[in-house]
Amino acid sequence: MLRAALALVIATFLLAAPLRAQQAVPWLLVPADSIATQTHLILTVPLDDPDALNAVAAGIEARFGVTLTAEWPLQSLAVHCLVVDTAGTPDLDALIARMQADAQIRTVQRMNDFQLFETLHSDPLLPMQSALRQINAAAAHRLSTGTGVRVGIVDTAIDRDHPDLEGRLADLRDFVGNAQGSAAEPHATAIAGIIAADADNGIGMMGVAPQAELIGLRACWQAQGEGGRCNSFSLARALNFAILNDVQVLNMSLGGPPDPLLQELIEAAEAAGIVVVAAWGENPDPTFPASMPGVIAASQGTEHQVPAPAVDVLSAAPDNDYRYVSGSSVAAAHVSGVVALLIARHHDITARDIALALDDAVVMQHDGPMVDACEALLAIETTASVCND
Repeated sequence: MLRAALALVIATFLLAAPLRAQQAVPWLLVPADSIATQTHLILTVPLDDPDALNAVAAGIEARFGVTLTAEWPLQSLAVHCLVVDTAGTPDLDALIARMQADAQIRTVQRMNDFQLFETLHSDPLLPMQSALRQINAAAAHRLSTGTGVRVGIVDTAIDRDHPDLEGRLADLRDFVGNAQGSAAEPHATAIAGIIAADADNGIGMMGVAPQAELIGLRACWQAQGEGGRCNSFSLARALNFAILNDVQVLNMSLGGPPDPLLQELIEAAEAAGIVVVAAWGENPDPTFPASMPGVIAASQGTEHQVPAPAVDVLSAAPDNDYRYVSGSSVAAAHVSGVVALLIARHHDITARDIALALDDAVVMQHDGPMVDACEALLAIETTASVCND
C-alpha cells in the first residue's frame, strides 16, 4: 500500500522541488532486478490530482486483486507509475483488458525484459583493432572533440574510478538498486570508454568524443561473465531522468520488444531535443527502440542503420583494465560519440540534420560501409573537406 503521507509529499514536491533534487523523494521503490516480468504490470495514472493517488492505488489493488510493488512519478509525462504484482491471476490477458477499460487507469502494459547487445569473448588478447581509424576520428578531432556535450548512457554501472573515465563523468545514477553508487560493471564501462575516454592523459585509450560529459544512468544489471539485462521499470526511470536533466545525446546499447511506456518516453525525449542512438541488435529483425522513427539505429552496417565499428574494439574495463568488445552495442557507442562531435561543432543542429549528416558520411571501405566522423562534421558545411589531409 502507498504510505498515508504520499499524496502530501507529491503535492509539495511537484510545486517546490527543483528538477535535480527530485531523486531524493522517498518513493516506494524496489531493486529493478527483483521484479518478475512474468507477473508484474506497469500502470500509469494521471498526475493532475496528487491528493487522490493514495485512494487510486488502493482502489486498483481492491478491484483487480493485485499488490502494489513500486510507484514513482514520471514528471516528464505528467503521470504516476504503479508497478503491481499479479501473482495468482489465472488469465493475465483478461486482467489487462479489464484494466484498460478502467476509467482511473491511463495505460497498462506488461513488464518487458531488455538485453544488452554484446558478443562476449573469453580470450583477453585478441588482435589489436583500429576502430578510431575506421571512422577517421583523428581528422574529426581537428574539428571537434565533443566539448561539453552531455551524453547519457542508459546501461549497467560505469566504473567511476577508471583513470580514463573519472574526468569525464558528470553524474552517475542508479535506477536498479536505487543507490548513488554501484559496483562497476563491464558493459557500461566499455561503452563509456568508446564514447569519451580521456585523450592525452598518458593513460590507456582515447574516446570518439574525448571532451564530452558522461551521465551514467544505470538501468541494467550484469552478472559475472554474462550479458546484461534491463526491464521497463528501470529503463522508464532512467529515461525520465534524462529528459528532466539536460541530456543532449542518449546512448541505448540495448534492445527488446516494443514497449508502449518506453516509446512514449523516447518520443518525449525527442520532443525535448535529445538525440537518441540505439543498437539495432544481432539479427536483421527490427529491434526496439532502434526501430522507432527518429531514433538513430547503429549496427555493423546493414540497410537503414548507421554502420560503425562493432568487432574486437578495445575499450575500458572495471578495475583500471581494458578489454576487447564486440556487438551492435559497440556500434551504437561509436555513433553516439560522433553525434556528440556534431553537436559540439554545430550547437543548433537538429536531430534530423544529424541523421542526414550521418547518412551522407557513410563511405565504403574494404570490409564494407562505415561512417566517417570527419565527413559527418562537414556534411552540413560549405567549406572544403579537410578529412583526407
